[in-house]
Amino acid sequence: MTGLDCRVVVPEREVDVAFAVPAGQTLALLGANGTGKSTVLDALAGWLRPESGHATLGTEVLFDGGSWVPARHRRVGYLTQDPQLFPHLSAEANVAYGLDRAGVVGRAARRRVAREWLERVGVGHLAGRRPHQLSGGQAQRTAIARVLASDPRLVLLDEPLSSLDAQVVPQVRALLAEVLTGRTTVLVTHHAADAEALAHCTHRIARADPVHPPTA
Repeated sequence: MTGLDCRVVVPEREVDVAFAVPAGQTLALLGANGTGKSTVLDALAGWLRPESGHATLGTEVLFDGGSWVPARHRRVGYLTQDPQLFPHLSAEANVAYGLDRAGVVGRAARRRVAREWLERVGVGHLAGRRPHQLSGGQAQRTAIARVLASDPRLVLLDEPLSSLDAQVVPQVRALLAEVLTGRTTVLVTHHAADAEALAHCTHRIARADPVHPPTA
């Protein structure tokens, strides 16, 4: 297991956020809309390069003043409120997609891993269905399987339950609590119930004055 230590500075978005997550624990990142929560996740995922700051995952530097690891090399799993499944692929194929980059060699091995994860999240019987044939809860369970099948070193969750029907939220929340055990995770949420059920600790971002790059 690896812990996370980071500071993300994006002056044009008035973001300057620093926190640490102990190895194997979940931190809930809280704050009002517009305080930079999703910006922080995008920087950790490698989708956005901050002007300054740093992120260290265990002994690996994801970014700092002199280095930048591309998203495809970070082994970071990112789950949003939209499952973002490929519409032309089955649930199984969605989970299997990209497992070769995670070191799962061979089509049969990738299918096996995908099936195992679909079973684990409770939708193994839907492996052959395409996204339009899945309910919102089933699609999000499939997305959870896809994120975790690659065994990421860091998991990022951006409001993962906010688009689900209220009646399925408790089941998917309980599933996340189970499958995230022992994984270093950053959770963005507006819901106290999510933070209470999933997080070991919290960090609240307040709207700050315009941010200037740190000086030596």
